[in-house]
Amino acid sequence: MKVNNPHELVGKEVVDINGNAIGTIDKTWNSWNQDYPGYFFGIKTYDNTRDTWFRGTCKLIPIYSDYIKHTDDRVFLNKTTEELGRFWNKAVHFGTTTCPTDELVEKPVYDRNHSKVGTFYTWTESDGTYKNYGVLLDPYLCDTWKMPYNTLWPIPPDFLSTVTDTILLDKTLDELKGFWDQQKTTQHNQNTQQPQYDQNTQQPQYNQNTF
Repeated sequence: MKVNNPHELVGKEVVDINGNAIGTIDKTWNSWNQDYPGYFFGIKTYDNTRDTWFRGTCKLIPIYSDYIKHTDDRVFLNKTTEELGRFWNKAVHFGTTTCPTDELVEKPVYDRNHSKVGTFYTWTESDGTYKNYGVLLDPYLCDTWKMPYNTLWPIPPDFLSTVTDTILLDKTLDELKGFWDQQKTTQHNQNTQQPQYDQNTQQPQYNQNTF
């Protein structure tokens, strides 16, 4: 769903596709592309949901605009709670080791030279496969590179090198900046093109493959 006023959803109850209450929207972040993936949201889960599906974590469960079916006084998702839990617990491989995705959330991220990049918060997926991880940039880099605050930037899974108490990437800061500049250029070019519309719904279709 295209979300235009993300802050209006903060505090609203979140319901999965089966009508089960999950929790409430506690936080929202901008993303690298407002069409897709759109805005990101952090769900503060209810106790029963947290203990049953999310291993008792107190971390915010991330979703993005594509997961939202519609909203009124509540936020209705097009996913089941089980599906959200599956991604939360999904194992991520790093060479010969694995790490549950939830252990990556809120970890600091560093480049190949051990310079601080930001903090890991979320991901996008397609058919159960991670496409990008979302990293909130360190404020110093936002100032230095003149990039917006409270914005998540994409990290392809193959950029990750090792995970301990921190996440180490196999790219330098300059390489990351070049990659993100390319994403912004691609988005600008897409925004200047005429949108294509779904023949059934007549809603604009967004290119999910680019990001």
